[in-house]
Order: sequence, then structure tokens, then C-alpha cells
Amino acid sequence: MTRKVGTIRDVADRVGLSIATVSRVMNGARNVAPATRDKVLEAIRALNYLPNPAARALSTAKSRTVATVIPSIEHSIYAKFMGAVERTLAEQGYSLVFAVSNGVAEQEHAAVQKLLGMGAEGFILSGQAHGAELTELLDLRRVPYVFTSVYDPDSAVPTIGYDNHALAAEAVRFLRGEGHERIAVLHGPLDTNDRARARLAGARSAAPVAAFEGALDVAGGKQAARAALAEANRPTALLCFSDVLALGACFALAEAGLSVPGEMSVMGFDNLDWTSELVPPLTTMNLPARKMGQEAARQLVERLETGVPLASARFDGTIITRGSVAPPR
Repeated sequence: MTRKVGTIRDVADRVGLSIATVSRVMNGARNVAPATRDKVLEAIRALNYLPNPAARALSTAKSRTVATVIPSIEHSIYAKFMGAVERTLAEQGYSLVFAVSNGVAEQEHAAVQKLLGMGAEGFILSGQAHGAELTELLDLRRVPYVFTSVYDPDSAVPTIGYDNHALAAEAVRFLRGEGHERIAVLHGPLDTNDRARARLAGARSAAPVAAFEGALDVAGGKQAARAALAEANRPTALLCFSDVLALGACFALAEAGLSVPGEMSVMGFDNLDWTSELVPPLTTMNLPARKMGQEAARQLVERLETGVPLASARFDGTIITRGSVAPPR
């Protein structure tokens, strides 16, 4: 049998209180006596009442919804991040909505407009490079927002993430410490990804490196690795700015009959869940995506609830040393 769903009026009639009082309980207002709150919540459970989010947003001018726009949902680094954002928001009674930009500015702007129309009260945006029209739109609406996956203490917009320049430089210094003087960097498209540009600049600040671009997927990693192997002065180590690119590079090396790490060392970025299961396991730069997501969500909720200003936060990466890197022969 289908259980009848009650309305907010049914709840109010059952407890002998006004609809306004029931609404205050549902919205977590603090000016409600504990006994009254318990009575209302008991009636809600008894009547199987489910509040209408849209109606509540209209009556309170708050949707308790935060939005995030990410470049892709095809890589598990975003799953880690989004999962942490959603859990942190849920703990505070907020919901998450998201859209995918595919790294295209026009798609990102359209997504933000759509999410604003859905009542999103705050935004989490990947990277630091966004069109002026997009940020002007959010500023005009007085909607708080943060940039993630980057850290720039001089940014006018709070950044919560990593110093990509410093991390890439650290990775190059690590490989040179293992004895590698000829290092090739494999990266995704630079024109749509400011994080990749920062990492390449950081790598080059630490040592002269060759750079090879490919699509940010396994096939792109294979393509970039093949280009590196075709160089007359072939590198002895491949530094990949994504574990997905590193996986493609490993496939390309296997096809070329080259062993890892005996004839070529490979290092990734991200520390995705499967990297420890590769043969050999992948040495990689661990990025604390979950902590970053938690911090971005926590700050936005605090800003929406109390008006506390958003602040930049830096999360350091750590090199996870495994079997894919060894001194060159």
C-alpha cells in the first residue's frame, strides 16, 4: 500500500501550532523551544512529511544548495573531490548540484547561469582562469565562490588547493635526485588548463625539461609518450602531470618493449586509487583532493551561515615512492 504523504498544514494541525512555527523547525531556527521542536519532528515522522525544497527556497530566499562546476567526471580525482564536498555539505544540511564544463569557458558560463537559476547560493570552481563575464555575474548576484585545485595568496578570489608550480618543481628535483638528467614532461592541453601551465612552469624552473602534450586520457598519455621516445636524445624519466597520462605512458613503453623502471622511469600526479596496483606500482605526487573538497565546502557553508569571509588555503602534496622510478642505467 502507498503511504499517504502529509503536508506542512497537516503537521501544524496535528501539533496545534502555526505553519510558521513548523517552518522554523524545518529550517533549523534556534528560537524554538526544544519541547516544541521534538513535538513537530515527531509529527513530521508520523505523517511522512517531506518538505518541498523549492517551496522552502521561495519562502526563506535560501535553497541551502551549493554548486560546483568541474572540467570532467571521467577521472576519479574528481570523484574524490566531489564526494568530500557532498558529505561535508550534507553534514550541515546543504545539498550539492554540479555541472561539467569540459574545459570550455562558454560551457562553464552557461552552467553557472543554469545553476544560479536553480537557486545555488555558493559556487566551487576548478582552477583560477575564468572569464570576466562569469565572475562579474557572480559578483553582481552577490554569490560567494572559491577557486579550487590552485593556491594563490595574492588572488582577489579565495583559492583553496595546491601550489602547482611548487609541486611540479619538487617532482623534478626528486627525479634528478634519483640520477635523471633527461626528463620529459607529459601534460594535458595547456590552453584550457591553468593548473597544467603552472606545473610546466614549475618543472622548468627546477631543470631543463622537454614537454609533450596529449589529451587528458590514456590515449593522450600514449601519444605524448611515443613523441618523447622518438626524440634523438631520449629521456630516462617521464614526469606525467596526471596518473591517467602515466598509465597511457606505461602502455606505450610496453608496446615499445621498454621495461619500467629498468629502461624508463615513470612518475604520475594525483595518487589515484589504482596506482598502487600497477606493475610496477606507480610513483606519484599525492594530492589531498578530499581535504580540499572538505575545506571548500566548510568555508562556503560558514560564509552562507555567518558571513565569515572566505580565505585561501594551501594543501601540500607528498611524493609517494613506489616501484616505477629507479636510477637510470
